[in-house]
Amino acid sequence: MVITVQAESRNKKALVFGIFVAVVVMAAVGVGGAYWWQQRDAPSQASAADCALAQKIIDEAQELPADKAAVAKWRKDTRDLRIAQMKDGYLGLRIATYEQWAADHATGAAEAPTKQELAEMTNTANSHCTEAERTLVVPPIAS
Repeated sequence: MVITVQAESRNKKALVFGIFVAVVVMAAVGVGGAYWWQQRDAPSQASAADCALAQKIIDEAQELPADKAAVAKWRKDTRDLRIAQMKDGYLGLRIATYEQWAADHATGAAEAPTKQELAEMTNTANSHCTEAERTLVVPPIAS
């Protein structure tokens, strides 16, 4: 009988240990899943250099001439620079949108974006610069 009692005790300990391991594994999977779910919809994060380049482009856009050839050259040069140096394509897309707005407005091809459009673009662009601790200052398109 002594042997039976020891075997039952050992089985109970193994069962308790197995349940403990299962709970730990389930908790780890839950934490990992929650982290993945949160990160899934988070915006990409640009580097400080990407955010600085974005601000440089925004600042240059404030002083565009009305000359269509000069604006076209600025757009080409800026696009080439952005594509060559900016690693975060999602931030680049927002800045390309601002470039287009500024160029169209400077040449008279289109009106400046509305305050709401500008605010939405600014918020989205800044969401990519959060970890770089940079805030893009995006003024309205110059008149």
